[in-house]
Amino acid sequence: MSLTQLDDEQKKGLPSPVYLLNYKDYFYQVESLRLLRGSVQDSTFNFDVYDLEPGDEHATMAEITDTLMMASLFAARRFICVKNFQKALKGDITRLTRYVENPSPTSVLFLFNQLPDKPNKPKGDKPPLPFSVKSMTLDFNERELLDWGQKKVQSYGCTITRESLRFLKEICGDSASKFSNELDKLPLLGKKKIDEADAAEAVFGTKSYTIFNVADAIVKGNRSKAVAIYAEIRDGLDELMTLGALNWKLEKEIHADTPVFMKCYEQLNDVNKRLRGANQRYPLELLIYNLSSPPAN
Repeated sequence: MSLTQLDDEQKKGLPSPVYLLNYKDYFYQVESLRLLRGSVQDSTFNFDVYDLEPGDEHATMAEITDTLMMASLFAARRFICVKNFQKALKGDITRLTRYVENPSPTSVLFLFNQLPDKPNKPKGDKPPLPFSVKSMTLDFNERELLDWGQKKVQSYGCTITRESLRFLKEICGDSASKFSNELDKLPLLGKKKIDEADAAEAVFGTKSYTIFNVADAIVKGNRSKAVAIYAEIRDGLDELMTLGALNWKLEKEIHADTPVFMKCYEQLNDVNKRLRGANQRYPLELLIYNLSSPPAN
């Protein structure tokens, strides 16, 4: 299940009165709202977005259920979207349960529920919802994300190789938001056909050297050159995206079943964990130096 399932539901006319939409990456909420807004006859009057996040735009469940019971204007149904449903309190759930037991026939409710990146069981873990609704997880798998990316690039009047998409996916890690943002840069290249070198240029900019040149020096065991090139290009580079690009290139250049590859993979994986951890600091120059050990004779 993914955003594709919501698209299928939309094509069926969204027959359920309530949808629980689970996701991890904020990107999927944005894309879902765009998809749903485009399916409403008059989104000015019949498309409302509420937020349960405490703050200036915080909405109460009473406001939301009152709107759900209002008749739609100039259309058959009204769409109500609730962001940050994971912030719902016990009283919110009680009021919502009463609505779900007798929903309005002229409204469709979408509950956007952001899941934690790393599932855990903190104290006071929320109990399951006391009602049953149509539930789906919006996050794409890798193939679906690449397919979506290909269509997005085509909508700009460009074509892109599958390998280039995989490269962009690799450097963006698990972030579909970053992946989408990098795709938005591609039309600025002014090219109709985009390959890996073009994709790297869009991400890292046009310089005398690229992160691929660093990887080439690493493969050849030229420590001084690898470190020198990185020192020239490092300003403004995103460390995690740089790590992804190195991993992508080294995986293609070094045979996967060799000790050299395993050594590189272990070091890249270790630094990746450090950069994503509490400290979030690690000198990539040291990583590049260590990766660039001369090949064994």
